[in-house]
Amino acid sequence: MGFQKEEKLSEQAFENPPAEYRGAPFWAWNTDLDEKELLWQIEQLKEMGFGGFFMHTRAGMSTEYLGKDFMRLIRACNEKARKMGMFSYLYDEDRWPSGAAGGYVTENKSFRQQTIVLSMTPPEEMSSRHLDDERDPILLCAYDIQFDEVGKLKKYTVVNEDAAAAGEKWYAYRLLVEKSGWYNGYTYLDTMNPEAVKKFIEVTYEAYYRELGGEFGKSVPAIFTDEPAYYSISFKGFARDGKDAAFPWTTPFRTAFEKNYGYDIVAKMPEVVWDRSDGAPNTERYRFFRIATELFSTNYSDAIGKWCSDHHIAFTGHFVEEPMLLTQMHAIGEAMRQYRNMGIPGIDMLCDCKEFTTAKQAQSVVHQYGKRGMTCEIYGVTGWEFDFRGHKFEGDWLAALGTTLRVPHLSWVSMRGSAKRDYPASIGYQSSWYRQYGYIEDHFARLNTALTRGKPVVDVAVLHPIESAWMTAGVKEYTALSSDTLETQFQNVTEWL
Repeated sequence: MGFQKEEKLSEQAFENPPAEYRGAPFWAWNTDLDEKELLWQIEQLKEMGFGGFFMHTRAGMSTEYLGKDFMRLIRACNEKARKMGMFSYLYDEDRWPSGAAGGYVTENKSFRQQTIVLSMTPPEEMSSRHLDDERDPILLCAYDIQFDEVGKLKKYTVVNEDAAAAGEKWYAYRLLVEKSGWYNGYTYLDTMNPEAVKKFIEVTYEAYYRELGGEFGKSVPAIFTDEPAYYSISFKGFARDGKDAAFPWTTPFRTAFEKNYGYDIVAKMPEVVWDRSDGAPNTERYRFFRIATELFSTNYSDAIGKWCSDHHIAFTGHFVEEPMLLTQMHAIGEAMRQYRNMGIPGIDMLCDCKEFTTAKQAQSVVHQYGKRGMTCEIYGVTGWEFDFRGHKFEGDWLAALGTTLRVPHLSWVSMRGSAKRDYPASIGYQSSWYRQYGYIEDHFARLNTALTRGKPVVDVAVLHPIESAWMTAGVKEYTALSSDTLETQFQNVTEWL
């Protein structure tokens, strides 16, 4: 088994496409896992026309994540898939977003996600506020800031934390993010820190390699990373509202910035938050986002992509907040930069939306780098009333924009308890139409036999405006219009084309 590349499309492959051209749903492990039940469900997925399945942990799973029983079931499902001529795909996290390994990695404080926060809260009060929550505030800098009448930067200087201010006194702190039950009592990962990501790879990817490494690139062709990010930024709504502003941070950030630009970004952080009154370009904001984006793409996306390439398995999945310029800034800096070292770049399409920008960004990287295909997590949050017309229509337009590996969301192991409300409908044996689903899968499988061959002919180039967005976004009261205008132009051009 394994993904094969035939230069010429055979009539036999088109009439009866093998597993590599067929969809592989997120198979939601969301209950007490029983081997006999799982193996029976694989047979039902085969009957539905699927070529495989992503073994995807969800809320409700009681088996210890990455534990002995969990790995025994992973192995058993892989063996069953091989016997049935199917693929067993891997998923790299306990639920999502990928990075914390269910909290195993972020038990270590040095690997927890960080932020840089500009606040008017004095150091003593900030320390007292976070005395018991392990957010460990560290003062990085203090500023004396003078604003003009519309709240833009007139003048600012770095001062001693105890010094009086001629204007407003602001402070820059490094804070760890809050702990959460979603990460099993810990936090999300510092995805810009190479040592943190190295630990994530060791805990998750190496564990799967020890268990199934001999099948990597064969019956286990790819591993899915789901919605990783650096941080969701908190832009200020109003310049003089006194509220905090938060941006992504990591311990190596300062050094990386100084290596590129020759000075300390912390001293210039007011220009990342506010615009200057003299109308000068937002150079500091641009440079901040460039470094944040590169640290994330290099230390997370590229590092995992290289590990996967070295171990003969395709790195696939998708990143969070893909469709719009501002959402990308909030969470990942830029989507396209993340795809360059993915074996099969991917996207997410929820709620029967039509995000042409999301699809074109990934398709463009697939074309530019000569990737073998494009993944889409599809049909999530569409509801029980979403019928075959919807499945075909959404699948068709995504196929037209490059999708070759469909990952239907979700096929539930169980409907017990709250599982029945987990972004329905279940694309599996619980649905009355599941025995007819092969009509849908046969259609897309045949389509994919053609879409994975040939060379795209592209006559129009669109220059992605994300780096312009890095400069225009800031305090919303005086940047919203320019940001919205750029966003509208980006969406309009993409949709018109």
